Amino acid sequence: MSITIHAYRFAKELQKPLKELYDEHKDLIFMVPSQDDKRLLLEMLSVEGLAAGFPTIWRWGDLYGGLADVLRRLGIKTPLKRQLDPPDHWLVVRHLVRNALESSSHIRQAIPAIGQSGFIETIGTQLHELIGEDISREDLAYALSCNAGKDNGSCDGQCRNLTKPTGFLCHIYGQYLSYLDKNELADSALIPILARNLLQIRKLAEYLRRHAFVLVGFMSFMRSQYEFLRALNELDIAIDIYKPDPAMGDNFYDVEQQFAKEATINSISTQNEPVRSHLIACGDSRQELETCARNIWFEIQKDRISFEDIAVEIPASYQRILEDVFSVYRIPWASNVGKPLNETFSWDLLMRLKAIKDEDWPFLPVLRFLSDPTLGFNLTEQQLMSLKEDMPSGISQWTTWLKQNNLKDLLEIFRACDTFFNVVRTGISAEKLFERLFKLLDDMKLQERIRRFAADLAPDEVLFEVSKFIEAIEKKALFLKESLPKLGPAQRDILFESEAWEYLRRFAEETRLLPPKRPLNSITLYVDSSPVLASHSLYILVNATSEKWPGKIAESPLLNDQARMTIHENIGLAGIHLPLRHERRQQLEALFRRRLCTATDMTWITCSAVDVQGRPKKISPFLENALNDRLCKEDGRTERPLSRLLPKGEAYLRGAEVPQDKFSRPRKKPIVRTDPRYEGYLSDIDAWIQCPALYAYKSIFNLYPPADVGFNPQICGMMLHRLWQRAWEKRSAHENINLLRCVEELWEETVKSTYPQLLDNERMRRHYDRLYGQARRMAVIQDEILKNLKGVSILSKSEVTLTPLNIDKVSFAGRADRIDHIEGNGQIIWDYKTGSSNSYENALQLAAYALALMKEGKHVAASLYLCHENSTCIGHGSSASKDFVRKLVPKDYAGNFKIKREHLDEAANRAEGHLIEWAKDLSSGSFEPHYDKACKECQYKGFCRRNEIEREETEDNGN
Repeated sequence: MSITIHAYRFAKELQKPLKELYDEHKDLIFMVPSQDDKRLLLEMLSVEGLAAGFPTIWRWGDLYGGLADVLRRLGIKTPLKRQLDPPDHWLVVRHLVRNALESSSHIRQAIPAIGQSGFIETIGTQLHELIGEDISREDLAYALSCNAGKDNGSCDGQCRNLTKPTGFLCHIYGQYLSYLDKNELADSALIPILARNLLQIRKLAEYLRRHAFVLVGFMSFMRSQYEFLRALNELDIAIDIYKPDPAMGDNFYDVEQQFAKEATINSISTQNEPVRSHLIACGDSRQELETCARNIWFEIQKDRISFEDIAVEIPASYQRILEDVFSVYRIPWASNVGKPLNETFSWDLLMRLKAIKDEDWPFLPVLRFLSDPTLGFNLTEQQLMSLKEDMPSGISQWTTWLKQNNLKDLLEIFRACDTFFNVVRTGISAEKLFERLFKLLDDMKLQERIRRFAADLAPDEVLFEVSKFIEAIEKKALFLKESLPKLGPAQRDILFESEAWEYLRRFAEETRLLPPKRPLNSITLYVDSSPVLASHSLYILVNATSEKWPGKIAESPLLNDQARMTIHENIGLAGIHLPLRHERRQQLEALFRRRLCTATDMTWITCSAVDVQGRPKKISPFLENALNDRLCKEDGRTERPLSRLLPKGEAYLRGAEVPQDKFSRPRKKPIVRTDPRYEGYLSDIDAWIQCPALYAYKSIFNLYPPADVGFNPQICGMMLHRLWQRAWEKRSAHENINLLRCVEELWEETVKSTYPQLLDNERMRRHYDRLYGQARRMAVIQDEILKNLKGVSILSKSEVTLTPLNIDKVSFAGRADRIDHIEGNGQIIWDYKTGSSNSYENALQLAAYALALMKEGKHVAASLYLCHENSTCIGHGSSASKDFVRKLVPKDYAGNFKIKREHLDEAANRAEGHLIEWAKDLSSGSFEPHYDKACKECQYKGFCRRNEIEREETEDNGN
């Protein structure tokens, strides 16, 4: 028998020779790289259903188990080692690294990489690589010039090179191999070695001689795989290898070089023409996918291909964007890979609860959790009002609140969550971790809650995800508890909190749901990689940038290129080859070229100019190399920079796109319209001046955003008004006491009657103290003003209703907080504000009040705002009373007064001009937005569509 290598360029070229081979020789054992390749190979062989002659198709991971099954059918019992899945592999490596760190206190300082979060994964990858090259611990130590190598014959537990990166790796490697052997476990890279050992059984060898191995889609093999194939060849078992040809010449080390002495090589490629490629270059990742989507539709409209003839390969980071874009463009798609658990509703809920626990059950995140309609807690309006008043924070306060409101189910859920996270925080084993998590999900009754929420149970995706998530957690818990053989000591280790979550995260990333049923006539979506046997009329390779191809190829912190070269140069390790950086780059280039040849008609290669963070990106150098080598040729190019986000002067897709030309037409500015009104409030004048539309939304339509939970400025303003009204009443009744004393005596009583939450809620205490301090400072300032007016007759009135001011049939009403009648000097209008004086620099509310009094023939000396936030008095004085107004300013608080240069008379005239215009708006029922105003913080800009018009004007100006 012999080894025959068949080189091919396109996967479609395999169908005829493989079908003929299978029809002629049924006793074949096929081997393919992936699970998807199994399905595609069955399609090539035209095998349907579950026929008796169903072909044997294995992956490398199936090899050991498959041969063990053959032995069982031959009546030979063989112990089967348990193969580690990626999360359990991480758990074992973590166990060994921790033991090593405990054995020496100097390792962390000598090897800083150990402190990095991804170190366990890094060393795990190195272990896979070393096992794949079938290196013994002694050989590795000897190659690295370790004194404990072949010179001494064995490696003891007291390795003297633990503080060196290569020595540490060598030690962990030896411990790992020993751990696997002792606990009857198998690493995935160990499978070919275990399978090769089984070939020593005579009956198995005789059975395999009646078969032939056909390996499809492999460019090269690890040494352990190579040695397995050599062992088959020595048993005179026929081997056919179908190898993709990346057209990289003799410089690329592949299966042809590996079997140069044993193999016969031929080419089955019939097509030598370069692949037709079309480059799509766009501004960013979303535009990249949108351009793909629109170009796909244009291809479909030519009636040359259908959706099922198209495949798209994207990086995982693009998936959410693609789903959104394809939904907008109504492109059907399907993936052969199901969603991982860490992208499901249940995982998201678990992470939300973890964040809540980490922050000690803060009010707002817990409220959002309780308000999630999917969970169906359905709090009553009364309970929500109680929440708003009490604002519980911390598990003890939440527990008390739930008890008071008789929410027993929620109380049990809160306790179960808190208990679970506390147990994980104190340390937990892998087995107990999954048991506890399953119990938490069971206590929360997730399935029942979501089933009640779902309107239609059958297609409800969330319900399906929750069910499968719980099932996966239960299955893993039972597997860790009951499966034989056990994982060994690593399974019993107590994991720190961060380690427990890392282990759980890895499990959630690796475990996937079943893919949804594939829609008819849909595009095939590949994430991160595609099957070797995939073949499509149109293949779209997204994000073909240098950032992805080749990406950053870093040296391992434990086994750098220099250490690898040392191993290669060792005569005793002939045949062992650990890829160097330049060779890993070559391997990636070969994979890139294989993707270019996935299409039978055309390959689209897309890239964007910037990534999601705005950093520049470049097209992959692999594409230029492929063009230079005539593997592909450029057949068209589409360039769409961000300035061409919308189609302009070209075809567009209705329902998904809007041409830029439509936006260039003049558009009427939306004007708020109501029925004519003949009354207004002078206190709203500043809102109307700021923007008539804003005034209409607030004062006519009463459109206000939902009040924030917690401190309420509106109630605070009412409380302060009530405080000053009562304080002035008390001072008027007792002339021998000052305002400060009145405030101190009335403060707590006023708070209790108007805003009791300031006293009852501990979280509001800071507002209580702040407001009390502001009120006292304001009382002191007013007492000083009164001292300056000593001997002057003053008549003070609070909450004064002004005589309506009639302008063009519109009546404007107003009510002043306080008006002081000063004998011989007219009147002073006072208004209390909770905010800062900066907000009232241009205010005309009190000028409008002054205008109403002036129309009655009264003299107004000043109008002043008393602003609590910065303890400042700001306003206007009349030109006739400027000397009197100056006397009001206390010497010790001159910095707290700001009398505007503009006289009150002038401000009143300005106010009157605005009132005339305002009256026109009210009587016509028409309120046009002020587009020349800065509307950044406006909560109503979505109504007036200012942003859209602002964009048009910017574009029209050429910016």
